[in-house]
Parts: sequence; structure tokens; C-alpha cells
Amino acid sequence: MTDVQDPPRASLALLRRITDRHVVDQLLRGDNMTRAEIAAVTGISKPTVSESVRRLELDGVVVEAGAAPLGRRGPAGVHYRLREDLGVALAVEGGPDGLVAELLDVRGTVLRRVERDTPSPVTAAELDPLLLALVADATGDLPGPVRACSLSLAGPVDRGSGRLVHLPHSPFVVDELDPRALLAPLVDVEIEVDNDVNWAALAEHDAGAAVGLDDFCYLHLGHGLGGAVVHDGRLVRGHAGLAGEPAHVLTTGPDGRARRLVECFGDLGLLRPASDTIDVEAVERVLTGDRREDHARRDAIVTAVAGALVSVAALLNPAAIVVGGPWAGAAGFVDRLVARTGELLVPPTPVVVAGLGRAAPLLGARLAATRSLQDVLLGPQRPDAAGVVS
Repeated sequence: MTDVQDPPRASLALLRRITDRHVVDQLLRGDNMTRAEIAAVTGISKPTVSESVRRLELDGVVVEAGAAPLGRRGPAGVHYRLREDLGVALAVEGGPDGLVAELLDVRGTVLRRVERDTPSPVTAAELDPLLLALVADATGDLPGPVRACSLSLAGPVDRGSGRLVHLPHSPFVVDELDPRALLAPLVDVEIEVDNDVNWAALAEHDAGAAVGLDDFCYLHLGHGLGGAVVHDGRLVRGHAGLAGEPAHVLTTGPDGRARRLVECFGDLGLLRPASDTIDVEAVERVLTGDRREDHARRDAIVTAVAGALVSVAALLNPAAIVVGGPWAGAAGFVDRLVARTGELLVPPTPVVVAGLGRAAPLLGARLAATRSLQDVLLGPQRPDAAGVVS
């Protein structure tokens, strides 16, 4: 007969962490709950839940919230809730449309929102004081320490350093920016920095047009041309964090010759004066205009964008291509894009309109910041949906 050995201590500790996270997740969904209510919802035994609540109370994560109303059976239970001063997360977005900072609680509720205008294009020297002032205003008089921070920037980000790197035809920052070093005096945590299109793809995967799609490409059509690649539910960033950038993909230009996608807009006169930034309002007028000149330029835009999409899809074979950004929703544009790509793509690949609109990059940064805050405070539970695949 073999002696039954006690479970290893590491296994017991892991089981306790998992139980604690299940308990906390229920308190994240509801304001106040009794141990019996948590046990009923999770299927975990009440003694195990009671031990978990005791640990979480000792760790300062939960507190009593008063007695529950007396029921028909047994004595009244005690309600528990998460402490309100556990900490906060900060989500920041910067792009041609301006700067936004949001302060979030552990549930992802927006506690404070601060906005600032910014010139575009802009140099790092011009942007630095604006970004500092924005974050200083957002983090003044906090209900708890900043324990997580996600930053979305319109431009390519080096994944190792978190620096915004300069590439030709940048629509926003025209030189390099080091936001981690800049904001370190104000935010004493590791800042997760990524470009706005990657954050938008994360948001679409969580709650937009890409829900349920673990392999898709995302194309952003706005002041700049951006792309993101999601494989097995994770962002593919490449060696230097620049994977999925479509602006420099060769396509068919207005004159029928090979041109980089972004150069096509210069050829069509659709850039802002003295910049490499796409004039969104001008593009929208062309896409919806009735003049013969508008029709010709519209067809050129559809051909150029479709050519870039076909190259990406042929290489990656995604389940779908999600198209978003300020001018992606222009009347009839996506229908024309679908028709053109359908003529060229083998095998056919669905092209769908993004569901979250212009808010997608900030929503993605908000989602990541909230998850990071929960994991810092409560221990990780889910795989990192914004993980890196080289």
C-alpha cells in the first residue's frame, strides 16, 4: 500500500492564488457580496471561499461592507467589497487629434479624463511639455497610487525601449520620443508603450469587429496609415516592433506604376501642406464627391489600398481584414474596397469595417491598463492578450 503524500507547497499556493482571483473577479463584477453568494456563483465550497476572503482581508484587498439583509434561513451574512484605495491605472493616448489621459479604477471605470490639443505634425521638444502637463493634471490628488500605465502613440514604437522612432512620412511626431524617461518623475511604474493601431486591434479583438477572430489583420486609415497583425489572439510586433506597417508597402499608384502606399496620397494631392500627414477631410470629400475628378481619385485610392491589403493577406492568410480609422467609414468606400480585393485575393478573405470607431486606440490602452492593474493587485489570471510574437 502506497502512502498518500501531501500536495507540494507550491501547488497549494497556486491553488490558493487561483481561488483568490476567482473571488476577486466576482467582487469586480458586483459591488458587495457575501461569502455564500460568492460560493454559489463560483461553485467553490463555502469553507474555501471563507478562507480566501480571510486571506484577502489580511492582505488589505477586501473589507467588510456591512451585514447582508436577514434571509429566511440562518443568520445574516457579511457583505465584502474591494477596497477603494487599492490603486489606479492610467491610460494615455497621443495623436494628431490631440492628447487624452484617463484615470481608471480596478474595474476599468473612468474616474477622470483630461484632454489637450496638440499641433500635428509635432516635434518631441514641442510635445514633451504638453504630455507632461497632461499627465500631471490627470494624476493630481489621486484616490490611490498609480500602479499601471498604458500609453498609445500615433507612430512606430520600438518594443524594447518603448521609444517612438522616426520613420519617413510620420503623421504625428517627426523625430524620436522617449515617453518612459519623460514621464518617470510622474508615474513610478513601468509604462507599457505601443502604437495606436496595435491598441485599436486589441480593442477590436476584445469588443469590436474582431471578437472571436484569433487571426486577423487590422488596417487603420486616418492621418497616417497603420496596420496590426494578430495571430493566435496575440499581437505580432516583429523584431523592432514595426510589423504590420502598411504605409511603405508597394502598391499600384495613380499613374499605374509601383508606389509606396503613403506616396500615392502625395501624388493625389491629399496630404496636408508641407507635411506627410494625410488630409482626412480632403480624403473624405473625394470618397463621397460627385465630380469626375473625385471619381478618378476615389478609384485610385481604392486601387492603392486594395493592393496593399492583397499583399498583406497573401503573405499572412488571415481569417479577416478589419478596416478602421477616420475615413474608413466614408459612404461606399469599404464596399468598393471589398469588391476590388475580391477580384485580387486568392483565397478570398473577408474585409469588415471596424466596430469601435475613433475611440479604439484609447479603448485598447484602457483595457490593457485595467488588466495590468488587476494583475498587479490581484495576481495574473488570463493570458496576455497584448503579448508579443516576434
